[in-house]
Amino acid sequence: MYVCELAMWLGWAIFYGSPALLVAFVAWWITFVFVIVPDEKRQLQARFGQRYLEYMRSVPRWLRPAGRN
Repeated sequence: MYVCELAMWLGWAIFYGSPALLVAFVAWWITFVFVIVPDEKRQLQARFGQRYLEYMRSVPRWLRPAGRN
């Protein structure tokens, strides 16, 4: 979900050639990486414990590499 939203903001910035939208994209990316994702990780680890840690090790955070099933 986050990857798609960030791609949308970046696409708008490129399509419209808008520096303001590019700044908004960077601001969202920083917010996701340094605020939202770490907060969600803490909440999920507190709720699910070891099961969540195992899940984190087996699933990439942003994108799955090509050719990996």
